Amino acid sequence: MNDIHGGLQTTGKFVMDQKTVTNAGGLARLGGYLDQSEQQFKKANKGGVTVRLQSGDMVGASPANSALLDDGPTLASLKAMHIQIGVLGNHEFDHGIGQFLVETKGQTPSTASLKNQQQIQAIKDYPFVNTGMKMLIANVLDKNTNKIPTGYSPYYIKKVTDPKTKQSVKVGYIGILNTNLPGIAKNYTLLDEATTIAKYDKVLRHKGVKAIVVLGHTGAVTQNGKTTGDAVNDIKKLDKIDPHNSVDIFFAAHSHQYANGIVNGVPVVQAGFQGKGYSDITGKLNVKTKDFDKKSLKAMVKPVYSLADDPKATFKNDQSFYTISDIINMANQRVAPIINTPVGSIQGGKTISNDLSANKESAAAYVVVDAQRNVANKEGHKTDIAVTSNDSIRSAMVADGAGKVTLGTLYDMQPYGNSQPIVEMTGQDIVDLLNEQYTKTQLYFLQISGLTYHFKPASNGNQIAEVSDVQVDGKDIDLGGTYRVLTNDYLSTGGDGYSAFTKGKIVDNAGQDIDLLTSYMQDNSPIPVPQLNRKIQG
Repeated sequence: MNDIHGGLQTTGKFVMDQKTVTNAGGLARLGGYLDQSEQQFKKANKGGVTVRLQSGDMVGASPANSALLDDGPTLASLKAMHIQIGVLGNHEFDHGIGQFLVETKGQTPSTASLKNQQQIQAIKDYPFVNTGMKMLIANVLDKNTNKIPTGYSPYYIKKVTDPKTKQSVKVGYIGILNTNLPGIAKNYTLLDEATTIAKYDKVLRHKGVKAIVVLGHTGAVTQNGKTTGDAVNDIKKLDKIDPHNSVDIFFAAHSHQYANGIVNGVPVVQAGFQGKGYSDITGKLNVKTKDFDKKSLKAMVKPVYSLADDPKATFKNDQSFYTISDIINMANQRVAPIINTPVGSIQGGKTISNDLSANKESAAAYVVVDAQRNVANKEGHKTDIAVTSNDSIRSAMVADGAGKVTLGTLYDMQPYGNSQPIVEMTGQDIVDLLNEQYTKTQLYFLQISGLTYHFKPASNGNQIAEVSDVQVDGKDIDLGGTYRVLTNDYLSTGGDGYSAFTKGKIVDNAGQDIDLLTSYMQDNSPIPVPQLNRKIQG
């Protein structure tokens, strides 16, 4: 599995190249499907051995019922799913990988950085569990020691024994992390992915290990049958560095997409995000060659269907399903008082609408991007412009009768738990980005802070309108100049068709969307209702 992001109950669309599954997800059902797949495999392969893996971002950018408990419920769910080996993703660094390691061992994490006393007490009271996971990271070095961080290993060797013949084959697992993460690079040295894989592939082969699996928190996507992405590039580069490498399987992650392809003979898989699917690879180990039989490897990415879409999958006798359901119910009970806590208020005491105007502007979304730009700059993350899409803001900013806004409302507005990278872009890139809103196929519209523009209808192929008179902070945009644009991690990789972001370079990260908005509400309430005058027709 990959990129769970604390999605205990999160469901949604899972796009699998030519197939789309709706209402997919939920960790209880994921646990049930994992058990079901294992049972089916062992029924078809007497004496078969299974290993459950995760390729990073199990925690961080999480919904409230996990995030407010420092993702304790998610880690407990991983324990219930019997996940054995994992790699660090970038979000495991959110509160520090030392703290993450503490939690995986069942110890209560530090609450020193928190302000909400209810949350602090809830975390102290939460029964963290020892997950038993072996945690890997091969291409990250602590700058203080120039060594792999304490408590982590670059690889893990697991001996697989045939119960009939008692003969064994060693399987090696190497863990790597995407290096395009400037926020992490402040305290850690990030080594090239392919070079690192080549290094530890040789180490493993020297130890007699030829069956090698990479857990890579680096992206891949399969579209129209073609698989591309950083993981693909890593494999191709690895083959150039060492044509005799013994990597057999690559579990990808990070880009939150579907991938299932063969790259230079290596299966590459990724199962979306937030538990909407899981990757399932089967194969035979040859006791003579001490390696996988290449032709036996079969990769599948399977959706986690809703009960409505798979009514036979009730999991009524599945222990994982019921254990995780109990974990989720307990988490919901524990966070309920925190979610109902007021964090700010609105001038005039009225709800701020998330409806789009005729010019495709949302007042609620403008609160969000204004908050992000304000807090990012206040905390030293220089930001000229903040951008999100209307699809990223899922509800109005609802106020109660006294004009108060609760923490639960902020989570309702931003349920995805996005990280907020800052992308360095040219003025021309920004104009191109704005124009990408106005195509015949675009479904989502950018919501902007620090930026205004005009637009006029156009009939230029796929283009239905064109922007002009773009200004940044009241000054005409310099097409050759450089600007720092804060956005979410999904858009920064070209999501929703906004490919102009990929022309830029990620240079910083301002943190999590929910943290930025919460801080803004706490420091600036009562907040004003934004005017819808940033996109001007004519």
